[in-house]
This record gives sequence, C-alpha cells and structure tokens, in this order.
Amino acid sequence: MSEPTQLWGGRFKSGPSEALANLSRAHPSYFRLYREDLAGSRAHASELKRAGVLDETEFTTIRASLDQIELDIAEKREEPIPSDEDIHTFIERLLMQRLGALGGKLRAGRSRNDQTANNTRLYLRRMAREISRGIIDVEKALAAQAAKHTETVMPGFTHLQPAQPIVLGHHLMAHAQSLLRDIERFEDFDRRFDRSPLGAAALAGSGIVNRPDLAAIELGYSAACENSIDAVAARDHVAEFLFICSLVGVSLSRLAEEICIWASKQFSWVKLHDSYSTGSSIMPQKKNPDIAELTRGMSGTLIGNVAGFLATMKAMPLAYNRDLAEDKRVLFESLDVLELILPAFAGMVETLEFDVAKLREEAPKGFTLATEVADWLVSQGVPFAQAHEITGAVVRYCEEHGHDLAGLTEADLPNIDDRLNSGVLNAITIEGALASRTGYGSTSPASVRDQIARFNAALEAKAAFAAAELLQAGAAAVPQHTRGAR
Repeated sequence: MSEPTQLWGGRFKSGPSEALANLSRAHPSYFRLYREDLAGSRAHASELKRAGVLDETEFTTIRASLDQIELDIAEKREEPIPSDEDIHTFIERLLMQRLGALGGKLRAGRSRNDQTANNTRLYLRRMAREISRGIIDVEKALAAQAAKHTETVMPGFTHLQPAQPIVLGHHLMAHAQSLLRDIERFEDFDRRFDRSPLGAAALAGSGIVNRPDLAAIELGYSAACENSIDAVAARDHVAEFLFICSLVGVSLSRLAEEICIWASKQFSWVKLHDSYSTGSSIMPQKKNPDIAELTRGMSGTLIGNVAGFLATMKAMPLAYNRDLAEDKRVLFESLDVLELILPAFAGMVETLEFDVAKLREEAPKGFTLATEVADWLVSQGVPFAQAHEITGAVVRYCEEHGHDLAGLTEADLPNIDDRLNSGVLNAITIEGALASRTGYGSTSPASVRDQIARFNAALEAKAAFAAAELLQAGAAAVPQHTRGAR
C-alpha cells in the first residue's frame, strides 16, 4: 500500500538520481495543501464528466474516494511517504491504491502547473480569512483598552518628543485603525484573485475539458482566469499576500516598540501581565516584554520574505518555471510567524495595565500645551505667524526662568509680549486642550468615543469576511489548517 507514484518520466530511460529526488521533493510542510488539492480534484472530476471522459458511475466512485481520502488525511490515517514528490503525487498514489486504473483517469486534461496554481490561490483566500480572524482578536483588545481610557490623558509625541496632550484611547485607536486597513487589504486581495487557474493545464488550456468557468464556480471563485499562460505563471498573488503579511508585522511592530518603551523603568507607563512576559535567567528582578520584542524581530522576517520572493520572480520568463515552487517556502514561513504572533499579541494587549496617574503627570511636560497659547492668540485676532513667534518667546521665557507653562503668572505676561493677558492662563490647561479638539477623528474624549463606536461597527463587517467559508469539506467536517505537515 506504500508503492510510490510518479507523475512524469515516460520519455526517460532511468529514474531520477538520489540527489535530484532530494532536491525535487516537497518539504513536509507543503502537504498542508491537501484540502485544496482535493477540492481541485473534485472540481476536475466534474469537468471530466462533462467532457465524457468519466461516466456517472466512475464520477461517483472517484468523488466518494476523494472525500474519504480527505477524511483519512485529516484524521492522520494517511500520511505522505518519502517517495511522494509533492501533494499531487501523494493524492494520486492514494487514489490509485483505492481505485486502480480508474484512479489514473483523473489526471487527464490537467497539469501540476494549474493544480499548484489553484492550490495556492485557494489556500491564500482561506488564509486571508484565518489571519484576519487573528488580527480581529488584537483589534478587539485594542478597542477594549481604548474604551477604558477615553479620559486618560497622556503626552502625544512627534519625533519621539512630547508634542501635545492626547487621550490614551485615541493613541491606541491609531494602532487599531492601521490594523483595520490590513484586514481591508486582505479583502481587496480576495476580490482581486477571485479567479480560478484550474483548466489552464500546463499553459495552453486543456484539450479535454473546456468549461473551467463551471469548475471555478464549484471551487468558490466567481470566474476562471482570463489567460491560461498567466494562470499558471503569475505569482503576484503570492507577492501581494506576502506584502500584506509584512504590513501586518510592521503595524504590530510599531505598537510593540512603544510597549517596550512604556514598560521600561524609565517610563513606567504600563505593566505587563505575568502570563504575557518573561524573566531573566540571572537577574531575578527582570520582567521582559518578550512578546513585543519577538513581534518586532519577526516583522523583519516577514519583510525579508517579500524582498526575497520578488527577487525570485523578477526575471522569470513565461510560462511556468520550477523556481515558482519557492513561493510556498516563504508563504508558509510568513503565515506560521503570524499564527504564532497574533494570539500572543492579543493577550498581551488585553492584559496591559496603564498607570493613569503617571500618564496624566507626564502629559503637560515638555511644553505640550504651547500650541494652546498660539491658538488663544489667534482667537484674539493675532495672525498665526505672529502667534507662533510669541508662543516661542513664551517657551523661551519659561526655560530661562526654570519652569514650564504651569509656572507662568499674570505678572510674567507683559514681560513677554503686550498681547498676552490673563486669558491665556485659562487656555493652557489639559482639559481645555482636549475639549477644544472635537473635530472628526480628533482627541477629545467625546470624539474618541465616537471613533470607537464607528470602529466596532466596521470590525463587525470585517468579522463577516473572516468567518466566510469558501470550500465545503468532502464527506465530513475537516479540521481547519494547523501549522506543520499533515
């Protein structure tokens, strides 16, 4: 029952050398595509029936066998053997063991070229949803923290220098908005590559089956690819998916960097939960932000995979070349990285404890209320160019006298500029600064609460995309993808 099957070699006098076989053999993790390969095989059986290659009995027998194979692989009753060159060889070996010559009829009218293109496309459309579910968990944690901190004041930064006071919820929602766009990119990806390569065969289309449009519908696509050469040679869907994964990594990494800073003793703005941090093997007092650091580091791997695969693609002639098999190596690594990061990151964010009092204490430091002076002067009819200069003079005066804006008195004002009066002292408060910023998307507590409400509604729509199933399992429910070989 373990005899090897080879899908090529009829014109060769000898089999492949051991070195070639070792080089050509798919990595064990590549066999995770069994579900997609079987789905394509079922759709192809329908094509062969329409073409008259399979009669009704043969069609029913093959489909039933494919369904059972899917169940057997999912429950690990069947696994690849060393001589299975790839997922296609593995499935055909199982089919021929069970059906004999009838199993070999399924190969008519198709090629590994369109099979692998179809497998990858189906898999990525499924994984776009699975990764989106992981991002949504992070988003929910961010939105929940933001909702708790719509009144929590903190300094906002530009150039890593204190700039203006903001509310913590607003800052956290900035990260949430970035990740929301990453989910939207997965949705855009799914729409753009909603075309089936099946039926392109090696490159010219099939001379046996001629309704790839019907097979496409069966597979959950909206249509077949427009060009059979492009169908088997294109890998821009892989490059785009890798790019989106890298952007997810970058989005997470930016927040990870801030958490590392905020959790440092020098800042002490946030405490990490014990279950989402680690210690030191030599320094017992340490509490390290490992999740944030690992996320920051692994984002480099995600970026590198995009660059590496683009280099693989850049000078490849049409149509299919074996170089394209490298797509799976980087795809699976990027996906496995995100599947590790996302649940850990969501848990870390959910359990963060912010020091509200310390954040408020820090909010006005570094002259973060200086813009309020300029805005007050504008409200008194002073042109902003002049208001900017006067405000600079105010900051310089405070620095020279060893205090910040809170140290200004009414007696100081005429010494700076005669256009300043006691009214400006009422303007330079944290409450006033926040309350004045009520525009759409601004940092006032009310505006942030409105933003969170809109965000939660948008996230619900993304959850519908993430939950959608494109493929139905065969004879029985089949577990979702898990990392590693099947």
